[in-house]
Parts: sequence; structure tokens; C-alpha cells
Amino acid sequence: METRSINPIVSTEWLADRRTDEDLVVVDARGPTAYEEGHIPGAVNAPKWTWMDAEADLLLTLPSAADLFETLGSLGIDSDSRVVVVGGTEDTFALADAANAADTLVYAGLDDVSILDGGYTKWADEGRPTEDGAVTPTPAEYTGTLDEQMFVTKDEVTSRLGDVPLLDTRSPEAYFGAMQEDFTDRPGHIPGASCLPAAWIWTDEGTFKAPEELEPLVEALVGDDRTKEVVLYCGASPFSKSWRYVIQEMLGYENARVYNGAAQEWTQDPDAPLNRYCWE
Repeated sequence: METRSINPIVSTEWLADRRTDEDLVVVDARGPTAYEEGHIPGAVNAPKWTWMDAEADLLLTLPSAADLFETLGSLGIDSDSRVVVVGGTEDTFALADAANAADTLVYAGLDDVSILDGGYTKWADEGRPTEDGAVTPTPAEYTGTLDEQMFVTKDEVTSRLGDVPLLDTRSPEAYFGAMQEDFTDRPGHIPGASCLPAAWIWTDEGTFKAPEELEPLVEALVGDDRTKEVVLYCGASPFSKSWRYVIQEMLGYENARVYNGAAQEWTQDPDAPLNRYCWE
């Protein structure tokens, strides 16, 4: 059962009123240069490589439980913390970095995880307090239980082809095969996948679209049965984890899962089927 006490997306007003709460940890997911040039007072820095296994062959492979829990503790996060993730808004990749961090925190077993709507850009544009330099967190001890059901393997995707909704969250160009991402071996998409680009999650200003705008996009491809399994993938994983966060944390679906190996792993297998120049 979900035990959230904060919404999955919070406003700058909400954070301004609560950022000094003792149990609240603000995690800035931008790169260290942008972070040190200005961040929300007290925010700790955890850029995208914080949430990956740097020694793995695939990009953005999830770290081990021990490494992830150690990282959370080093950021001052314990199992009772409420965490707000702050990101950049300069492009879809920056927006997805914040969602990737938030979804990984959910995977680590935290109930109270949120994303700051509009990120640091909106906060600063509103003239709210900022500071430069770095913040040294007070270490904590994090213990939790990984939500391993959030992710599926390549074999599980293969066995589910045609049986569960499969969503490709890359750009239409990558899905259609009109372009090939640098980290994939072949262009195209997994047969049966529908195109649901991550860029459609956000407005031009970098805020999340309202649930009533996002819900029809998902229901048209998945249906309105909130218990139905849905599998998402992208090129490496941040886009699919962004949609998973929206689908499960915002829209209330109960079984949204990510193929974390993504197109990078799938296209490395010459026998794994791909469709190109079609929308199915």
C-alpha cells in the first residue's frame, strides 16, 4: 500500500514553505557546475551518474542495493526522509534526469518522493532564495527494500511481446527508425511497441502537464484498467523512467515496469527483432 504524505509533483510555493523541515531532503539532480553556480539553499547535489552503475557495460544500469543505499545515506537520506528532486529545464534530457532520480528513489523503497515542478529554473525566476558553492550533507543510514518489480529483463520483454502494452518513450524519429541513437547498434523499435515520447510529459516552460492532459495519452495506448501491466523502454532508461513515474505515481497505475536495458541492450542482439519505417 502506498503511504505517501506528499504529492509526486510539488510546487515552488510548497517547497518554499517547507524546505527547512527537519525530515525534508532537497536533492539537486543537475550537473555539479550548474549546481555550484546556484541552487536552493541546503540542497545536496546528485547528478545523473549518481544513479547508475558506472562499471556496467550498459548506460544507466541500476547500482546494486548496497551501493544505492550507501549513496542515499551519503546524501543525508534515511528511510523516514521526504525527498524533493530538483532538476534543470533546458531540454528533455535535463527534465528526465530529475524524473530518473526520483524514480530510482522510489525503487530504493522511499514512499515520500517528489519532483519540483519547473525545477531550479522556475524557483530562480520567481526570485526565491538561492546559494552558490556546495553543501556537505550530514550522513545518515539508509535501509530499505528494493521494488524489484519495477523493472523487467530482456527475456521478460521477449516473453511478453504482444501480450502487454509496450511503450517506446523515445522521440518519434528514433522510434520510426529515421535516425539512430549513438548508443544503439541498429535503428527501429521493438515490434508491437507504441510511440509515447517523453517530451510530451512537460510544457515548454519545463513544468509537468496536468494529469487531465497526460491521462488520455496513456489511456489511449494502455487502457483505463489501473491494474494492467505496462512495459516501457527508451534508449537507455531515463525517458522510460520519466513516464513510469508519471503513469504510476501521478496517474495511479499499479504495474508500470521499465525495461532498463532498453534499446541499447536490445539492438546489441542481432537476433532481437526490430521494426523500422512503421508505427507498430
